[in-house]
Amino acid sequence: MPNTRLLGSLEQKIMDILWKTGRPQKPAEVLESLGDKHAYTTIMTELKRMTDKKLLSRKLIGRVYFYTPIKSKESIAKNCLCGHFNKLVDSYGELAISQFVDAVKQNHTDLKLLKQYLKKNT
Repeated sequence: MPNTRLLGSLEQKIMDILWKTGRPQKPAEVLESLGDKHAYTTIMTELKRMTDKKLLSRKLIGRVYFYTPIKSKESIAKNCLCGHFNKLVDSYGELAISQFVDAVKQNHTDLKLLKQYLKKNT
């Protein structure tokens, strides 16, 4: 069964940095890119945990680990979102679907994307 757990806030920020740069990063580079008030040790710990969760791979070069995403943003999003959407629909049925459509209708761009998706996939 795929991992359907959503990423935590710091995990998401780290993954976004690694996906954007497209190259292995050491903890100091990730910390610099975050640009906020995290301790270096916090970033090191989070990178190690994300490696243990199979979100990242790491390679020791000299005395420093470099981290790389194992999966694409699209792959992780599909696994997480599909699982959550299925749980919502299983639990709430038509109400979950209608709430999703109502939320999409509030944003013209989102509504246009939904219409394009349905046209392409039906």
